[in-house]
Amino acid sequence: MKDLLHKIEDSYNDFSAGQKRIADLFKENQIVLAFSSALEVGKKVGVSESTVIRWAQKIGFKGYADFQHVIQKKLAEQRIEQVEDDDTKYASQSIVKNLLDADIKSISQLKETLQEEQLLQVVDLIGSAKKIYVTSNFFDYGLAHSFAHWMNMMLNNTKLLMQEDVQYYHQLSKLTEEDVLIAFAFPRYTKKLMEILEIAKEQGTTIIIITDNKDAPVMSFADIALFVPISTSLNIDSYTAVHALLTSIMRFIYVKEHDKVKQNLDSLDAAYERNDIFVKTRTIVTNEY
Repeated sequence: MKDLLHKIEDSYNDFSAGQKRIADLFKENQIVLAFSSALEVGKKVGVSESTVIRWAQKIGFKGYADFQHVIQKKLAEQRIEQVEDDDTKYASQSIVKNLLDADIKSISQLKETLQEEQLLQVVDLIGSAKKIYVTSNFFDYGLAHSFAHWMNMMLNNTKLLMQEDVQYYHQLSKLTEEDVLIAFAFPRYTKKLMEILEIAKEQGTTIIIITDNKDAPVMSFADIALFVPISTSLNIDSYTAVHALLTSIMRFIYVKEHDKVKQNLDSLDAAYERNDIFVKTRTIVTNEY
């Protein structure tokens, strides 16, 4: 990649004003040009698609597709080199062990930074809410869906609030001061989530944010927030520490709202039994000598 950057730097004075903007974008963020079309790049810097193509040709490529192919390959090679260089003390370990070590580190960070008083306050707010709504960025949909499902099993008053749902606008209009909205907000933050939080705030709903840092843009809407470190390896985010936090919240709720939760779970188990949902398994007894 360095040789290409040097080539662009050497040719910079020969570029037109528009081509210089493309070069500047490339120097700032190669990934944008590597995975965006010539039309998209042109829109970002205010030039035409043909200007982007001519720029790629001017620095020695047959066309923009040829340029992208080379850049994608160079970025992949660069990433592999970084992975091999990082954490050299673990060089003898497998990739799997390194990834699991990163998850263990995230949980340890959560253990050290999580304030129990705030966690208990979140549990109190959830327990006293008339209705609970759970939402998220679309990257965090799995977290929101799973948590809403378990919360509804325990408390029977939880709904998933997502933009794609046919009930979305109806649910959004029903938010009140007696309700709680729990929002998962990890990078990358979406404008849609910001809109949901803004409407919820206007309607007086208590907002609980679960996010990665105090500078997250959603924090301006938070009545209370819980912060969870996210482990990132090979550009894949791991939510292991988030799941650990959610399990803690549910266990606290089970203790605090024990009678209500037990009644709901017993009723659900009875429904499972009536409909013969689960496979019967044998209990294996072993003799120990």
